[in-house]
Amino acid sequence: MSFVQAGDTRLAVQQLGEGPDVVLVHGLATNRAFWYANLAQSLRARYRVTLFDLRGHGYSDMPASGYSADDMAKDLEAVIDDLGLDPLAVVAHSYGGSVALEHAVMAQRPPQALVLMDARINRLQPQQWLADAPYLTAFEDEVARADGRDWDQESQIGFAFLEAMARLRVAGFEARQRDPFTPFADGKGGKRGAKAFCRLLDETTAREDFLRLGADRDALQTLDIPVQLLYGAHSRNLPSAQALVKCLPNAQLHTIPDAGHFFPLSHAAVVAQWVGDFLEQQRTETTV
Repeated sequence: MSFVQAGDTRLAVQQLGEGPDVVLVHGLATNRAFWYANLAQSLRARYRVTLFDLRGHGYSDMPASGYSADDMAKDLEAVIDDLGLDPLAVVAHSYGGSVALEHAVMAQRPPQALVLMDARINRLQPQQWLADAPYLTAFEDEVARADGRDWDQESQIGFAFLEAMARLRVAGFEARQRDPFTPFADGKGGKRGAKAFCRLLDETTAREDFLRLGADRDALQTLDIPVQLLYGAHSRNLPSAQALVKCLPNAQLHTIPDAGHFFPLSHAAVVAQWVGDFLEQQRTETTV
């Protein structure tokens, strides 16, 4: 692990393998370990894989502000510049997908391709309701019951549910149904992560920043690079996926059966195959 300076914020970075550059961007309440054991290992034989902790996550600094997707896109650009990368692709999950999309729109030299996994794009999906995908895992159902609110009335259910999980874990909640794929769900590490996420919400502008809208539709329509969209069949972010297909001129959507938001972990082999094939296609086309 090493560090890159993005303005006044220090970001933890890690690199594996050799070959064309691929950058992996995690989502909220996780860190670069989200990728390390699975996708990063499957890619390292053919690519130089760069992982980094978003600001406020993992071993990166937690400044008082700067948590919008646009702000974090500048962090991504700092990582690329500092390490001298020429990304064949940026691969991103959840809020990291918003970051990667903002970066591709604003960068003078965008990546050659994007992979967006279950990303909710605020501009395209400003509200998110339980009805967008009412399926809950057994663990999520326990959390929903323990929290006690009327989730049908929550217009930002993804962020609200993530905070509810964190607050409950900090308060000592232990679910009967274990879920190793959901943040804060299991063991001491889950409780440490919950405390860190609560601190992020309580001590920074992150809560407001996460909901900023980002690039408009006209800007998105100018993004003329191949984009692979991978979404879980049970995802509440499918409205974003459907809107992205309409906005992005070179986007293709693939839905992972029987999968929720955290399918890069729960369906790791499927994801490795989809991403590996897509990257190989981009690599072949750039060398022709």
